Amino acid sequence: MRRGFAVAIDLAITVVVILGPLIAVDRILEAASAGDVWLPSAAVWTLAFLLLYSPLSVSRWGATAGKRLLGMEVVRDTDGGRLSYGAALARHLSNLVMVTVPVFLVANATATNLSEKRQSLHDRLVGSRVVMRGR
Repeated sequence: MRRGFAVAIDLAITVVVILGPLIAVDRILEAASAGDVWLPSAAVWTLAFLLLYSPLSVSRWGATAGKRLLGMEVVRDTDGGRLSYGAALARHLSNLVMVTVPVFLVANATATNLSEKRQSLHDRLVGSRVVMRGR
């Protein structure tokens, strides 16, 4: 349940960070009558944010803002250390697949609930787990 709230917080941050600048750029370009040139910029900005926010947050600080606010962090399953950027990126990209393909979403939720350590499939893939901070 707590992980779901953390995802909701991170989703809200993502929407604000992605949509805020895009709306501003759209208004500026509309005023300049530049047409639809904002679309490539929007795609680049969105892709950059998706590739940087979660992986950098997890590899640098151990958690995204949502997880940190709720007292959680992502650690290596073997020794409790921080994930490398590559592992955090692989975890994030596999999670994106899990949440966009319904059968994977159900399988991921089931696997998490059946796991002794409550590890999602993307956690198992990279050898990580989510723990309460300070434990």
